[in-house]
Amino acid sequence: MVRMWIVALMGSMVVAAATAMGSPRGGQTSVVRSEQARGAEALMDLLEQRELALKRRATTLQAREADLRAAEEEVTKRLTDLQGLRDEITEMLTDLDAQQKARVTKLVKMMESVRDKQAAAILSVTDDTVALKVLMRMNVAKAGKALAAMEPARAAQFAQKMGAPPLSAETP
Repeated sequence: MVRMWIVALMGSMVVAAATAMGSPRGGQTSVVRSEQARGAEALMDLLEQRELALKRRATTLQAREADLRAAEEEVTKRLTDLQGLRDEITEMLTDLDAQQKARVTKLVKMMESVRDKQAAAILSVTDDTVALKVLMRMNVAKAGKALAAMEPARAAQFAQKMGAPPLSAETP
């Protein structure tokens, strides 16, 4: 369609140019027309090539957009999965914390029921973190008697940790 329009336009330009030059219809006019026709054809070819290039570029862009949409969907899916895992892990950690608190509470009750020297002996060989949690939750009088029955260096260690600031690295 565009090609026919350009050819018609070029043809009318040839006639107008021949008339303006004052040349009679005949020999030179046909040479001018053929040169203009070749020029019009070359211009048409260039326009067609340009149109094809634009179509290829549009196709490429559409393919890239589709790839980006697919990648975005995959990232969104993975993010959703990771958030679900994070929530699940948080829930599990909360459960574990509750279980540990229950075990420490039970251990505190046991340590309060034994004699001071026995509690001191048990807590002296227990992991520092667990022993410190038990001592801090025990009845103050019973915890004091257990510390008094411990080896002085070990008791001092616990006392120092119990008196440390809340955000200190030494506090469990």
